[in-house]
Amino acid sequence: MYSYSSTYEGEPPRLYRTPSEIRRDMNCIAEKIKETESMLSAHNLLCEMIPAWAEESPERWIPELCDIVAEAEEAVENLKLLKLALEELSLELGEVLCMIRR
Repeated sequence: MYSYSSTYEGEPPRLYRTPSEIRRDMNCIAEKIKETESMLSAHNLLCEMIPAWAEESPERWIPELCDIVAEAEEAVENLKLLKLALEELSLELGEVLCMIRR
């Protein structure tokens, strides 16, 4: 969508994506969030297995547990980035809706 300039209001001409394009990106990010959340759930299940592992030697299960923690930290960082992307898309969508309603 193209917005014409207004020299009176000091607005330059701009190109805007359509609301459907923005919503498509938001849906894609929402799907990635679901995938990341499912990874965290799998990690929770593995952490529940610790009592079963406790009977084995720590040298065997501690490295695996460290990997699980590292993956969980990565998933949390991904969620933060996805949240930021959703916030940016939400602002873009609001701006486009304002242009449409003019």
